[in-house]
Amino acid sequence: MFPPPKRLCDGLPSIGRQGPSKQTGVKAMKGLLSFLEKAGLVKTDLPAVQPPPADEGAPVAGLEPASPAPASAPAPATPIAQDDGMPLKLDDIYASEGVMASAYPAERLLRLVDGLSAMDEATRQMAIRAMDAADESWTISDPLADAAAKVKALAAHAERLRLNLRQLAQETEGQLNAARLRQEQVVGNIRKQIAELEALASRELARAAQETAAHEASLKAVTEQTARELEQVTQASQRLQSLALQFGTPATTTTGE
Repeated sequence: MFPPPKRLCDGLPSIGRQGPSKQTGVKAMKGLLSFLEKAGLVKTDLPAVQPPPADEGAPVAGLEPASPAPASAPAPATPIAQDDGMPLKLDDIYASEGVMASAYPAERLLRLVDGLSAMDEATRQMAIRAMDAADESWTISDPLADAAAKVKALAAHAERLRLNLRQLAQETEGQLNAARLRQEQVVGNIRKQIAELEALASRELARAAQETAAHEASLKAVTEQTARELEQVTQASQRLQSLALQFGTPATTTTGE
């Protein structure tokens, strides 16, 4: 944040009201010019004692114009803070747009108007016009022309910013569309591969189930066949053993040497 401009009207004699006589108005104007001289805005060379002019509309005698400000060193424009905290370089904008330096730049008049903000509008205008009349190095048309040129430069800069933003928006939209298309293609390929893998997995599961069923059926068949054969063997063995129970055990034949 920039500090508020110093109010030039602090301590300034009040000239906003019409005095009861011409002499009072002239004294008020002298006080104004004396204050403006102390502020460095005008330069006067008044005698120690000067009688008031007979005509109220007559110019105040003894005024010398202040030294003109060099055109090569205009008052710097007040920087404007941007959202990112970096001040906007108005001087660079004006220079890029070809705004010529002014002997009395508009910013100087703005600071003067701000400094005289305690005055009513009519008094403020009268004070500034008194400065204009007392200082031959500039006229009110100088800051007005400077302000108009700078307004035009700012408008051109703003239009360039909007154009750059539109171009960036178009480029970004194209990049977003390309990213979406690439995403759709990649994700589509991945999903296709997933579907193929799922089909392969399904086929493998079916084949494995068939093999498992075949092995289990074969084992069951062999088990049943073996059980039947064992049953038959058992029955045959029991019948043969019944003979021994009926007729006794046969004698064992010994072979001599």
